[in-house]
Amino acid sequence: MYASETELAAALRRQDRKAQQWLYEQHRVPLYRMCLRYAQDEQQAEDFLHDGMLKVFSDVHQFSGKGALGGWVRRVVLNVTLQHLRRRPRVVGEDQAPELWAAPNPELDEELNKLSGSQIHRLIKALPEGYRTVFNLYYLEDLGHKEIAASLNISEGASKSQLYKARLALRKSIKKNYPTYQYRTN
Repeated sequence: MYASETELAAALRRQDRKAQQWLYEQHRVPLYRMCLRYAQDEQQAEDFLHDGMLKVFSDVHQFSGKGALGGWVRRVVLNVTLQHLRRRPRVVGEDQAPELWAAPNPELDEELNKLSGSQIHRLIKALPEGYRTVFNLYYLEDLGHKEIAASLNISEGASKSQLYKARLALRKSIKKNYPTYQYRTN
């Protein structure tokens, strides 16, 4: 429909409803899936997506054209989602030993690699919100603890602690819900 991202961005800046609808339809599914990783339920994910797209449409003039428009849209929606999560009170602690915070966990990785994608998704979805958010930002969005801390308005130590606790909770959940004989790969 649009010859280039430049043409699409120009139409969006003019608040062209067809361009907005086209952009929304092109990115709706992957953005919804991203929002769902952070939301408590499907309705909340839809709210995050809706609010994020409204922000995209109101701030499209800030898109510089450097990089892909889709990447910029994804980042805006993610930031809106994180803003929603920051508004909610939660307790984050720094009570774990610092040497454990950033330690790789090959045993957990090995256990996760034995599970299907849907099994992993269910386990992550069951994590408490703080653990789930940091886990997703670290592993799925590839952010470092400094970036996570800034995004969530928490300390780097709290980010490390939440990731460590998420790993522990996942290991416990794997052992409880998926005994070795039930592991499947895909």
